Amino acid sequence: MDSFEAEVTIMKRKVLLICALFTMLAGCVASPIPNTERNQHMDSKKETAKTFLLIGVDSRGEEDSRADAVLLARYEPKQGQIKLASIMRDSYVKIPGYEKGYHKINAAYYYGGSELMKKTILENFNINVDHVAVIDFQGFVNIVDLIAPDGLTVDVKPEMISDMSIAASSGENVLHGEQILKYVRFRHDNESDFGRVERQQEVLVQLKDQLIQQLSNVDGIVALPGMIEEALTYVETDIGMKTMVVLSSQAMFHPVDSIKTLRIPVNNSYTNEMYPHAGAVLSIDFEKNQQALQEFFE
Repeated sequence: MDSFEAEVTIMKRKVLLICALFTMLAGCVASPIPNTERNQHMDSKKETAKTFLLIGVDSRGEEDSRADAVLLARYEPKQGQIKLASIMRDSYVKIPGYEKGYHKINAAYYYGGSELMKKTILENFNINVDHVAVIDFQGFVNIVDLIAPDGLTVDVKPEMISDMSIAASSGENVLHGEQILKYVRFRHDNESDFGRVERQQEVLVQLKDQLIQQLSNVDGIVALPGMIEEALTYVETDIGMKTMVVLSSQAMFHPVDSIKTLRIPVNNSYTNEMYPHAGAVLSIDFEKNQQALQEFFE
């Protein structure tokens, strides 16, 4: 293989990679390999799905950080639907190997990175995670501006403007990367982290729509190679090339018609508690939330 052919091959792989990463960030993810023993007894719809863990970390490049956003994503290509389940970061869970046993779920990333986060989710919710994608604050800002250069339209509350110094007016605004980050991170109102989770899901859905729109015309396709080199620097993932090929092809040939969302803990399944080593937490009913997740992903 000469140097030109090698360069073309590398570019093809990068195109597949970035398509998969972009669709994954928007919650569009899949693979045809069953992910658990339980799935082997399901119908063909479930056998096509894998579960991806999307972690937003509260850093701008620092080594030690906690998970600021924890989402489980599944794409069911035959049904043309995405399922997004957000686990609230203050959920009080058992962290494998942690000396005190229980802590907020976002601490699992601090103590053991994405691998410990995967084990923690399996331990507490009986959900097997197949692949992980991690993005920090600056990466999120850059990805938003890359996918949605004209910004995203969101409803800004007056308290957001003063608390987060958002450069906007009250009501509907078009915001860009840095301001969108502030929008999704705001939590100092009556909705607290619950409203925050809703905004995270809202922005992911808008990014998915923007990506589809951008790649549906010739100019967007022509611009794709230039986006690749930049975007690859913003996301850490363990997805291999074989899975990338499947992700890309399924994302292209199975358009998304609907997006379903879930928040963990579900209503009436938690209490607010306080622990010296963890602070204010959500003490959750594991049986109810495990059942909610299993039913959601069926």
